[in-house]
Amino acid sequence: MTQKRLQAATILDVLAIIAILALLAAVGAPSAERAREISKRMVCSANIKGIGAAAKIYATANDGRWMIPAFKRGEMDLNGIDYVNDTRSVNVPPGDPGEVGYDRQWASTSETPNQPHVGSVSVSSTRAFWMLIRSGSISRKNYICPSSGDTPDPTTYVNAFFDFEGYYNISYGYQVPFGPSPTQPREGADHRRIQVADKGPFYTGLTGFTWEVDGQLVRVNSPPEAWRRFNSPNHGGRDNGEGQNCLYADGAVRFQKTPIAGADNDNIYTLMMDEWHRDWGRIHGDLPQTARIPPYPGFEAFGAGVGNYSSTDSLIYP
Repeated sequence: MTQKRLQAATILDVLAIIAILALLAAVGAPSAERAREISKRMVCSANIKGIGAAAKIYATANDGRWMIPAFKRGEMDLNGIDYVNDTRSVNVPPGDPGEVGYDRQWASTSETPNQPHVGSVSVSSTRAFWMLIRSGSISRKNYICPSSGDTPDPTTYVNAFFDFEGYYNISYGYQVPFGPSPTQPREGADHRRIQVADKGPFYTGLTGFTWEVDGQLVRVNSPPEAWRRFNSPNHGGRDNGEGQNCLYADGAVRFQKTPIAGADNDNIYTLMMDEWHRDWGRIHGDLPQTARIPPYPGFEAFGAGVGNYSSTDSLIYP
């Protein structure tokens, strides 16, 4: 073989190697990115596991109850407790209750026998998480999912406040505690019920909301891809969530690809509907922002009346 042919062969070999390396890089880049996301998801799972462990420790000193900010219990069956984002609530003017960080410098209060007319009716559910920060059980960074884009709360003097500074300083939602005792987070809850999970998609609202995707109503047996806009925005972004880490009442944490993760096909980010829609109400439910009052988990799930709620209904908020 002549020298020119050897040079030509060598150049072709080099070009072939470069092409192979480029192909491997193109194939490997998504794999590396995927591996990073899986790693972040595992950190997120560990965070939620830690929250659950701290909640159980809290419960041992509080009659088996998980963290519950004080609120006016007498309003549950009257006007309800406002815990939803004020800009999305029905008939609630801007600046009023429920938003994460709203009046965070003030402690919430309960009514007493001597003062039956006092008590907080505007209470963010994330105040429950802040109770663990004040006790030193959980750090602020442990409330941040690394996939979410949220940032740890910057508060220096944590004991001077009673809630997170804002929505983007907390990545997780809590079983809404402002309802009858059986629906509140507690030890001994139905093991299928979810107590903590990645925060849901409804706090900041969904544009053009409908339970349909491509003109089809999403159902229990619909593929996970059909449920993406109804998943937590933490893992994949808003309208494209891949799923959510969920802490069950028995302490287990599982990544669920759809929000249909609670007991009996319960959508963990919605309220149960009443008896007229119960054939699919636990799947789709009512959005917290449009819920009838009082908006606690399972309210009027099986007909009107205070006793007709479901203690297994999960409502993770925000």
